[in-house]
Amino acid sequence: MLHVKGYEFQSMLYFVDVKEITDSPCPSSFFCLSAKAKKVLSVFGLFLFLLASLKGQIDSVSIQEDLIQGFIENLDDDQDFDYSTLYEELEILSNNPINLNNAEEEDLRQLMILTDIQILELMQYLTDLGDLISLKELQAIPSFDLKTIKAIAPFVTVNENDQDYQLGIAKMLTGGKSVLFTKWRRVLEDQKGYLQPDVFTPSPYEGDPNRLFVRYRYAYENKLRIGFTAEKDSGESFFKDSNKNGFDFYTGHIHLREYNRYLEDVVLGDFTVSLGQGLILHNDFGSSKSAFVMNIKKGGRAIKSYNSINEINYFRGIGMTLNLNDNISTTLVYSSKNVDGNTFIDSTDSENDFERFSSIITSGYHRTQSEIADKNSIKLNSMGGKVQFNTRNLKIAANALYERFNRTFDRNVQLYNQFQFSGNDILNLSLDYSYRYQNLNFFGESAMSDNGGMANLHGLLIGLDRKVDLSILYRSYDRDYQVFNSNAFGETASTNNESGIYTGFVIRPLKNITLSAYVDFWKHSWLRFRRDAPSTGKEYLLRIDYYKKRKYNFYTQYKFEQKYINEPSEFDNPIDKIGQITLHRLRFHLSQKITKSFELRNRAEFSWFDRKGSNTISKGFLIYQDLIYKPIGSPISFTARYALFDADTYDNRIYTYENDLIYEFFIPFYYYRGKRYYINMRYDISRNITAEFRYAKTILDNQDSIGSGNELINGPERTELKAQVILKF
Repeated sequence: MLHVKGYEFQSMLYFVDVKEITDSPCPSSFFCLSAKAKKVLSVFGLFLFLLASLKGQIDSVSIQEDLIQGFIENLDDDQDFDYSTLYEELEILSNNPINLNNAEEEDLRQLMILTDIQILELMQYLTDLGDLISLKELQAIPSFDLKTIKAIAPFVTVNENDQDYQLGIAKMLTGGKSVLFTKWRRVLEDQKGYLQPDVFTPSPYEGDPNRLFVRYRYAYENKLRIGFTAEKDSGESFFKDSNKNGFDFYTGHIHLREYNRYLEDVVLGDFTVSLGQGLILHNDFGSSKSAFVMNIKKGGRAIKSYNSINEINYFRGIGMTLNLNDNISTTLVYSSKNVDGNTFIDSTDSENDFERFSSIITSGYHRTQSEIADKNSIKLNSMGGKVQFNTRNLKIAANALYERFNRTFDRNVQLYNQFQFSGNDILNLSLDYSYRYQNLNFFGESAMSDNGGMANLHGLLIGLDRKVDLSILYRSYDRDYQVFNSNAFGETASTNNESGIYTGFVIRPLKNITLSAYVDFWKHSWLRFRRDAPSTGKEYLLRIDYYKKRKYNFYTQYKFEQKYINEPSEFDNPIDKIGQITLHRLRFHLSQKITKSFELRNRAEFSWFDRKGSNTISKGFLIYQDLIYKPIGSPISFTARYALFDADTYDNRIYTYENDLIYEFFIPFYYYRGKRYYINMRYDISRNITAEFRYAKTILDNQDSIGSGNELINGPERTELKAQVILKF
């Protein structure tokens, strides 16, 4: 189950039973589908044909949506990242566009639209030919097409931009804009955690099933940001019991940006930090394997204010970036915060008892007595930063991060994790670089932990031709490299015990056609969780996009993955035999805007999972129809979806992006057989007040319950309501 609290992509089907299908009538062919699946595909194909015959125009497919979905599909179950405020950043940029003529690479990465090659070629174009006169001039850059230019147009400008340094603080505090968000969410069906087993026993959850959220944001252009967020999860108490002060989680910040030529960023309160390629620290959204095969280089501003509700992935204290001169800058951070952990008393010493902890808990839930007992049980102090030397084409930085716990981290040592960190403190150091030469971009990072473990990542981006781009990345992470906050490119999230090489390319053979592909080979030299032996793996992806200006966008995508995992065994063996598994995914997607106000989106996706050792094959498919109605000038708009799915097991689950309330997105995964539908309604009551409502329902056809543990619903249906009111002033 992938359910990361605090991120707006929470998995919502909560299925835990795994039913293996061993009597497949056609185990050797991925294209041997059931009669039902063939019928569904035929109907879908007919609909695509009819839809393609309609006349109209289409906006570009949301690059951010595809990028995030592709990234999440590659997550390990233990991988935690925060994406909940990405769209809000774009909304701020739409009101304060980036000037391309003096933009830094870090600024352009905020868009999450441009590829690394496009950023490279844009920077080289400005170096060679000087400032842009018009956005239309971007067509002269080989990797920029009309679709890309249209996508970035709302967020960039080429106007003259005299840096307005040292504005008065009073003016910033009085001349900005405020936004207040209030949000409510609830599952309608009774869940086990809220029910009393008997009249003498309280329910497992301390609080009620309502989730409450309040956030205030103040911004003066891109100079000053002030934010405050409070949240109560479903099942947590509110102004009573363990939460007598109201909400369970509070976060806030004051962020001053580019106040003068020397002070680039300073944040008081909660913030995120990103250094290098993520080998020691990267709290921001990071590029990885996805259909955007050139997006493998990490970047962005070193410090950002924190706006989300994830209760672990941030720093609390002070952070600043100073420009010492035109070529040298430094970032300094200090943080002290409490985190959740499983604590216990070590009484092996006859004279003293020591309190230790065995794991850090990242869920952020405080609903049951055990979760409440673990809340804020550990104090974590962090300090570090970087010193960077940069010219127009070269950047070199030295990074450091020191972290110390007030209690000893004493993990439950197993064969696979015996080289991972235990103790009170840890120090990580690294050097990262980026060098541009004409159409080449070399980048990478080398890191070391204080026990001597090493990690290396090095890559190359090449614009071979106007029609061909190439990316190459090599990584090598020692099994004893120890780190807490890494977010580096790789098959796993732990940034250790892995080596591999990745190659991606983009070919634009015709004006309206783009071919993207990558291959990735990796090796784990030591054991991993559920892998009781060294193992290897490989992954391929191929995608073909066809874009018809002002008409439609269609793509088909195929992904293949092969790796190893422990074989099921009837015996409790200390070491299990590993066996090969393969996974195929095939997707067809079409978007078409029928009118300026009405858009249709359609998808059919098929998955096929094969566990070689046990000769187990499972299949799955998903088909959905989206309706998106956003009339120009009307206060009312809505989005809706109806989806059918049938996937045999969790192993061949299918992810898909869902529209949600503004500034939220939702990527559930589907398995078992059933249907899901939702509708999002938005009403602009006035220029400054917006109300939103979401109704979503999942119905399983072949199960008697949904969920597990305290989230269990005794019935095949799950209904969720959300409401939000946004006030601007």
